[in-house]
Amino acid sequence: MEVTVQIFTGGFSGASVPFELIEQKLLSFINRFRVTKVIMGWSVDKPLYEKTAALLSKHNIEYYLWFPVFSETGALKNLSPLVDYTGSSIDKSDNNPDEDFFFCCPNNRFNIAKITDIFNENFASIKFNGVFLDRIRYPSFAGEQGKRGVFTCFCPECIKIYRSENFDIEKLKLSLCDPEFSLLGLKKYLGSGMYEFQDKVISSFFQIKRNIIYYSLQRICMYFRKKNYSIGLDVFAPFLSQFTGQDIVKLSGLCDFIKPMMYRTTCAPAGLPFETEALLQQTCGTENDNYKRFFKLLGIKPEYPPSAYDVQSGGFKNKPFDVDFTVKELHDLSLLSFCPVYAGIEINRVKDAAQPDPAYIEETIKAYSKAGIRGFTLSWNLLDMPEENIDKAVQLFSS
Repeated sequence: MEVTVQIFTGGFSGASVPFELIEQKLLSFINRFRVTKVIMGWSVDKPLYEKTAALLSKHNIEYYLWFPVFSETGALKNLSPLVDYTGSSIDKSDNNPDEDFFFCCPNNRFNIAKITDIFNENFASIKFNGVFLDRIRYPSFAGEQGKRGVFTCFCPECIKIYRSENFDIEKLKLSLCDPEFSLLGLKKYLGSGMYEFQDKVISSFFQIKRNIIYYSLQRICMYFRKKNYSIGLDVFAPFLSQFTGQDIVKLSGLCDFIKPMMYRTTCAPAGLPFETEALLQQTCGTENDNYKRFFKLLGIKPEYPPSAYDVQSGGFKNKPFDVDFTVKELHDLSLLSFCPVYAGIEINRVKDAAQPDPAYIEETIKAYSKAGIRGFTLSWNLLDMPEENIDKAVQLFSS
């Protein structure tokens, strides 16, 4: 199994981290087993990247810039925002200097030009082997705007696309304004992130969004290919991806590897419990019956939801997402993907977000190793990984 490690150095507007800390943590890994790639970003700190490049070059490790695309880049450039189905712009929040999750319109050609300018102005002179593109999506149901953020974008440029596809925007608005509307008018989960919807308008809407993300990302990938960079893509778990505009299988044809974020115990963006709870909350409610119905659709064993969901606390409680289902998701994706799959698993501990322990890491790595994947991406920040978790990962990958 190949192993990739991620390092978060702070956001575009936040404070960076000292090289000495990165060096210490990296050496604790690479002196004990083979790491093939390091993904690092995205603070604007050229000396930090250059020192890390020199260290990794000595150990023959590929070096990728962790680069957010349709979110976070608004900290450095004035980007056109998403517009919701009421015609209102979804404006930037200034709550977190490292990650604001403000998404721009991915269809806007001026946004795309400014995003590539950010790379050219801040990172092009650094000796990276490749780029790892994150936030290649629309907001999810777990975003600050909830359903409003998902049902975007309706700016003039996007409306042109809907009209060219003969998409009835007014029918969509009527569905969304209907108090009886539930996105879980889902007929079937087809696997690899694809659902069969009862409502053809909703189905068409998500198809158009997937096309927009694909063709916009295709342009961005072409920019990096011309500079001879390898490309990795950060994507949602397949069963969540369609709601964010990601057709993972199709996107896999644009890159050299993909990393589905299979975070079974994370209660933060991209975490399977967190995103699932938000999806249900924003569409039909989080009563246990809705969990049971949704998990039955996915094919998750029936005993999972009642024991996993704590009604009184209003969320998942000390229960990682079903491991058998996530293994199947990875297996199916590996069969269809045009490039290698590196499963993203959380190793770091972050208060109120992720608390993986060695037992969880062992269960997850052993299970995912049977799914036909090429390797693992140890996520999402080496600097927050406790030694006991690192030791367990080293033990498993060295055996």
